Amino acid sequence: MLFKRKTASLAAETAETAPQAQAPVRPPKEKLGWFERRDRRRRRRKIFEEVLGWILVPAFIYLIYLGVQAVGGIPKELIDFANELIALAMKGGKG
Repeated sequence: MLFKRKTASLAAETAETAPQAQAPVRPPKEKLGWFERRDRRRRRRKIFEEVLGWILVPAFIYLIYLGVQAVGGIPKELIDFANELIALAMKGGKG
């Protein structure tokens, strides 16, 4: 037999010799209302989103950089177009 049960005398012996070795009694879990549960979920979600943002945003920027390098740089026409858009935005959209 692979597993043997402890005999009653052995279990009684250990209980008599070490009564202070019993596990401490846990206090009952606090009951949370729906508002507190919602607040804790929201807090966890915000922390998760922050961590995700700190990981994904630099990854996206690096991937865009690699894409630009693979193409051979930003084309001159695209830079000119961006300058025109910025100038148009600064004027207020009136040409």
